[in-house]
Amino acid sequence: MDKPVTLIIGLGETVGDAVARRFLEEGHSVLAVDPDAQLLEELRKTAGDKIAYHHGAIHTKLGLRNAMAAALETYSFVDNVVCLPPLPEPDRLLDLEMEDLESVLMKTVRGAVQTLRVFTPELIAERPEVENAADRSRQTGTITFVLSHGATLNPPGRYSQSVSQHAILGIVKAAAIELADEAVRVNAVVALRPRAEGREPWLRDRTPMGRASLAEEIAETAVFLSNSNSAIITGEAITLDGGRRLLSGMIERSD
Repeated sequence: MDKPVTLIIGLGETVGDAVARRFLEEGHSVLAVDPDAQLLEELRKTAGDKIAYHHGAIHTKLGLRNAMAAALETYSFVDNVVCLPPLPEPDRLLDLEMEDLESVLMKTVRGAVQTLRVFTPELIAERPEVENAADRSRQTGTITFVLSHGATLNPPGRYSQSVSQHAILGIVKAAAIELADEAVRVNAVVALRPRAEGREPWLRDRTPMGRASLAEEIAETAVFLSNSNSAIITGEAITLDGGRRLLSGMIERSD
């Protein structure tokens, strides 16, 4: 039986690297795609040639088609796509230029829709034909978006990030309904990313668990959402925030 094939679209700062390596450990064939050659090289240092690499755009139709072509050339089919949309630089509503906001939306929101449009037909095309409906696989394929905590809460000074991440979460929910009949599942992992705590130490007092999520925890959740044992889950956002959204006020810690 062929190994499942998973594409990692975008590596981010640390999370994409962990996601790629975790899928590799799970027995998947993996193709990592990113426009930053340096990030791909960093992943190559830890994963070597066990992972395939493609250097190219991840927010344009052409770039995503090239990524799909690279996957088909290397593995002949695709089972799962994990997408890490790029996070825009900090900005504020009253200071931003509309051209900058439009650029952010082009890269993130339009890129998310294009990801669904480019890869879903390939997932469907590879669905095995069976005679008995009861023997049908519980899923055709999965597409998982890894989003920042800005998808559900609104950090100050990150207006474009909040707008774009909220929008992608809406895309996930709408796509889950559109693609359910094809047994293509669309979900999101919403995480307080590892870098946030270092840059904003006050988050420790706003998080009951006292820390941000680990890259490995995000990767494990992405693997879970790709597994056929979770085939009933679609349109969901699994939130890894250490209980932050449940907390009113701040926690006083003795240390």
